[in-house]
Amino acid sequence: MSLASQLYRLQTTELQMREKRRVLKETAARLNHNADLTAAEEELASLASRLEVARKHQRKLEWEVDDLNTKIRGLNDKLYGGSVRNPKELVSLEQDVQSIKRHLAGKEEQLIEAMDVTESIDAEAEVLRQKVATLKAAWEQERPGLQELKDSTEAEVTRLTEAVLTMRDAIGPERAQHYDRLAAAKGVAMVKVEQGRCKGCNLTVPAGLWQRARVGDMVECGSCGRLLYVE
Repeated sequence: MSLASQLYRLQTTELQMREKRRVLKETAARLNHNADLTAAEEELASLASRLEVARKHQRKLEWEVDDLNTKIRGLNDKLYGGSVRNPKELVSLEQDVQSIKRHLAGKEEQLIEAMDVTESIDAEAEVLRQKVATLKAAWEQERPGLQELKDSTEAEVTRLTEAVLTMRDAIGPERAQHYDRLAAAKGVAMVKVEQGRCKGCNLTVPAGLWQRARVGDMVECGSCGRLLYVE
């Protein structure tokens, strides 16, 4: 196998290894973290906090309504129980009852509004709870396949890594370093010549250069500086 063929094979294998490492990273991340599920759980937690605040506010209003009703009953007992006979006191008691009833009406209106808010948030939370449950179930079903993909990809990365090391040993450190410098500078070190054109810059390659590349020499494109490979 010519040097150019060895280098092109090395590049192909390294690109495969890079892609497998990307897949491995994404798969491992997906195994450990489900972004959709996390977002839904965070939204549900936020909604649960709002629901608790709404329920506390509703309970507070319920207590206030109960307290006002208790006061009204107490005043009515005095007003109609016969213990108070003074007309002025009776008028004062009646005024107090009416004042508290007006206050009670306002509190009852607030309570109805609070109950509506609590019910609305609770309904929204129930939808989210179902969504979280669905996402969890789907993730649990997906995880065995993800684990299998992770294991097989890890094995493939190991195989490709070993293959790359073997190829680099065969090429030699000096040529491998030259290849690495080009790869770092150009993205890829080697490009094919097809129909007389360099596929890196799409410019015509002098016949003498691509003919040398065809026999396997280490030849650089005069335009883009990449190594040329002819099948």
